[in-house]
Amino acid sequence: MIWNKYVICTTTKDADIISSVLMDYGIYDIQIENNVQLTDEELNRMYADFVKELPPDDGTCFIDFYLEFEEGESAPDSQEQMLSKIEAGLSEAEEIFGISPVKITGEVVDSENWENNWKEFFKPFLAGRIAIKPSWEKLPSDMEYDTVIEIDPGMAFGTGLHETTRLCLAGIEQYMKKGDSVLDLGTGSGILSIAALKLGADHAAAVDIDPQAVQVASENLEINGIAREKYELICGNILSDEQLKDELSSSGGFDIVLANILADVIIPLAADIHKYLKKGSVFISSGIISDKEEAVVQAVNANNALKIAEITRDGDWVGIAAERI
Repeated sequence: MIWNKYVICTTTKDADIISSVLMDYGIYDIQIENNVQLTDEELNRMYADFVKELPPDDGTCFIDFYLEFEEGESAPDSQEQMLSKIEAGLSEAEEIFGISPVKITGEVVDSENWENNWKEFFKPFLAGRIAIKPSWEKLPSDMEYDTVIEIDPGMAFGTGLHETTRLCLAGIEQYMKKGDSVLDLGTGSGILSIAALKLGADHAAAVDIDPQAVQVASENLEINGIAREKYELICGNILSDEQLKDELSSSGGFDIVLANILADVIIPLAADIHKYLKKGSVFISSGIISDKEEAVVQAVNANNALKIAEITRDGDWVGIAAERI
């Protein structure tokens, strides 16, 4: 797939108005590039592995949007019509709101290059005694580790750099025993399932709502040499898919259940999570920003089949381990 990328050069003060004009024409996937530094609170709330350092703000702002077309085709006439509408809308915004005049430029963007630009920021690192490396990098000769995980996250979340992933990896190292079965909810890149299997789990069921994440996890499990019979990949929503709930709850239970998602998903999940756990097994959750900690703790405590064993923290992110009693 190929896109035409269009860039509107404007000012930071006019960015919201211009974004609204684009949304008026059904363009919601907008990327705003400026040099406005994020506050500490905003950084702490970001659920992302990479945060780019910015130079001083000069008031300049670029707004990117994309119009798609198939490889081998010219950009269709409809794109020209859309651009004409956008230009008319921006001219009207100049008159009504007094925004500064803008300039639109365009370029063709190949999907493969677009999706892989972030790779320059992902280098090998340690998470506890686990060495995590992108598939295109070599490990430093002086790095000491017990096991290695190769990851190509693609467009899925989960490189191990984010605090939430590290909290779950630490939970796996602490609570999982060799031969355990693992349920990985919101698997993303598959990193937690891979870690569990490499550290001695007998089997992992990896679930994600996003089919692209399931595909990425499959590729990463294969890259890491995990035998196909050791894992099961499932695309589904654990909160709303009744058939999936029945299948997982009828399995006899797992020794470890992992959920590196978000607090707003973990809170409703906590009511039923015991159905997927054996007695004495452990539910390890993360993706919880600190100001949501109490709400998650209350949700876990409301399930009489669970008892919180440990709360861990990394920066402003929280991990909760709860035992099935």
